[in-house]
Amino acid sequence: MSNQPAGKGGNPSAFETIRPVVVLVVICMVAGTLLGFVHEMTDPVAQANAEAKAQETYAQLVPEAKEFVPVDCTVEGCTDALEARDAAGGVVAYVIVAQSKGYGGQVPIAVAFDPTGTVKSITAMSNEETPGLGTKIADDSYIGQYVGRQAEPTEAADVDLISGATISSKAALAAFNTAVEAFEEVR
Repeated sequence: MSNQPAGKGGNPSAFETIRPVVVLVVICMVAGTLLGFVHEMTDPVAQANAEAKAQETYAQLVPEAKEFVPVDCTVEGCTDALEARDAAGGVVAYVIVAQSKGYGGQVPIAVAFDPTGTVKSITAMSNEETPGLGTKIADDSYIGQYVGRQAEPTEAADVDLISGATISSKAALAAFNTAVEAFEEVR
């Protein structure tokens, strides 16, 4: 047997073996606590910014509206349904935000229908589609072809899909059809 104490050139002591684990656990606990604190501090600001951006989008779709009032909608894929009201409280349009799975994730669109069911305006919202291809769904040459359509299901043969981005443009088409279904439910 060696006359050296444990941990000095021989086998490490239990403390020396566990010490790096304890240090890492403490570091993780401190980092996790700090991240939670930062999240609690910044989450209200992030939510307020998202709401402001949504209200800006709605106002661009229906500029004559003075307020947007949420309405209940149970259609799957519909993330928001609102009545756009004028200063007198009359409904001037319905704004529907719907999404469908594209190539890089969800493809959300916002559609404004007038009370008779005609598409007043439409916009493709922020998405994760392939830059230069799938993001072309936001171009007026694609998304603009829905303006003036009636609120009825549309098929791929009825619109010009984007060459090289058929998954993205079909996702926008599916989101439009979801918006039509949601409009029929809420009007």
